[in-house]
Parts: sequence; C-alpha cells; structure tokens
Amino acid sequence: MRMKPWPKVGEATYVGRALFQSPDPETPLTLKIQIELVYDPGCPNVDAAREVLTECCRAAEIPAVWTEWSTDDPECPHYARNFGSPSILVNGEDVAPGPHPWAEREPGDGPRSRVYRDGDAIVRTPPANRVALAIARAMQPEVG
Repeated sequence: MRMKPWPKVGEATYVGRALFQSPDPETPLTLKIQIELVYDPGCPNVDAAREVLTECCRAAEIPAVWTEWSTDDPECPHYARNFGSPSILVNGEDVAPGPHPWAEREPGDGPRSRVYRDGDAIVRTPPANRVALAIARAMQPEVG
C-alpha cells in the first residue's frame, strides 16, 4: 500500500479520510471523502490514472491525496482485489461502474487490465469527467 502524506488544515488533520470543517463553528458541517486507486503490478496505465486523480482533485480544490492498493499486496482489502486495473473508488464506489466479467482473483492470476468508455472512445483510465462527478457527489455536505 502506498499512501500520500496527509496535510494539516486549521484544526482538521487528514487521517485516512479528508476531513473539512465548517468555517462557522455554529454550523456543524463536515465533508468526508476517501479516494482509492486500485491497480495490478506492472499496469501500464496506473501513472495516467494518477494524473487523472491529481487533475480532478486540483479542479475540486481538495488535496490530491488518495490510498493506493496493489492487488498483490497482502494488505489490499478483499473488496479491492477483483477490480480491473486501474480502478478509482470514491467513498468505496467505483467511479465508472459497469459489468465486471471476471471471476474472483486467485493467487498467481495475472494482471487484469481495464478500459473505459468515454463517449464513443475507449480509454485506458477512468474518464476525468466521471472522477470529477464522483468527487463532487462525495463532497456534498452532511449537515446535522
């Protein structure tokens, strides 16, 4: 597992999930977002997926911070092992869900490259518009 450093903002510290606090102490507002990048070792598209994540986080004005899971890492959670590579999850949801025709991954299975539809094109990373939409949805405030 590779984790980028979590910066500090005011009283909130980023630990595991980005936590944003309301500037008005009378309004209990928090935004929680957890971003994960799942990839197979040797995936030729993982660097491009990192670029998409960085671009989308900057556009959303949030820190470009996520957890990376290599599917061959023993610490990779079970829920992340069967995604194709690369996959981006926001708050546990695949940003580009679709049919996943593969069976559960067995030890020694090779890489599972994944492609995505972006309009009429087939692309090698989750489309930036889908990542941005997932981030925007996750940033809706929980008030209460």
